[in-house]
Amino acid sequence: MDITCPICLENIENNYVKLNCNHKFHKNCYNKLVCTNSTLFINCPMCRQINYDFKSFKNSKKNLYFICSDKLNINKCLSMTTKNKPCKNKPYLFNYGLCSCHNKNILKPKYYSIFYGYYVYLYTSQSLKNKKFKTKLYMLDIAKKLIIKYNIVKLEDLLLIFNRYFNKHNYVQYTPQQFYKYHDIDPPPESWINVCYKNKILF
Repeated sequence: MDITCPICLENIENNYVKLNCNHKFHKNCYNKLVCTNSTLFINCPMCRQINYDFKSFKNSKKNLYFICSDKLNINKCLSMTTKNKPCKNKPYLFNYGLCSCHNKNILKPKYYSIFYGYYVYLYTSQSLKNKKFKTKLYMLDIAKKLIIKYNIVKLEDLLLIFNRYFNKHNYVQYTPQQFYKYHDIDPPPESWINVCYKNKILF
């Protein structure tokens, strides 16, 4: 018996998510719901039951690939070579669709676990539930760059950096640009923010 995804209305063959109410959705459709609602505790579009479980693998790399959209089909770097030809290198996770040559500030595998841990914190924390998707996009990017810059391996150390900043400065008046400047890290390409925000995806 064919099962139809209630969001895109296309058949579900594989790569799906089953909520704790047993309704099934395509992975990409589910991830868009999470991004749109800025929480992993989404209400099922079918029955409105809150989903308290979320897909998680023991392998951190699988977790990061799971939360990223595969609809963009980013198999190759989005940049161009010096000869103005498409780059054939593979992009890195959360590297704006770029390879390590076109953006060297990559998230190495040793950081996958803490970065995914921060993602889960960001999308389950009661104190952050009112923060919109665009704000969380910036916070994920900031977390990535803090992890790399300070070689952070424990989630509590990463959270402490954020908490120190927000206690020192007025959280209500917080802007991501201020945070980037304070820690002397580069903001992400505006094109990456715009594509993610418009399509409600991560890549």
